[in-house]
Amino acid sequence: MTIFGAMFIVSVIMTSCGGNSIESDAKKYAELMCKAQKLATEGAAKAATGDMSAMTESTKLMTEAASLATEMQGKYKDASDYQKFNAAYLKALADCK
Repeated sequence: MTIFGAMFIVSVIMTSCGGNSIESDAKKYAELMCKAQKLATEGAAKAATGDMSAMTESTKLMTEAASLATEMQGKYKDASDYQKFNAAYLKALADCK
């Protein structure tokens, strides 16, 4: 049982470390921003009726996005990497529906 448990943990770690980090980080940030924008739009309509729940959730997501942006600026200090991140972010944001 312990061998299988150890193999499972190693496989999860290996899977999570794979792939293009810049693109996955940019996609995560873009998805968060997209969701926050949608909630802000919906929230404005709901706020007119007195329901502030969507606006509250949007504010929470924007705060989380700002924190993630700060983390990404620290992670991608190299100008080339940061440009790649921004390009991947804009591409992912264009897919926002």
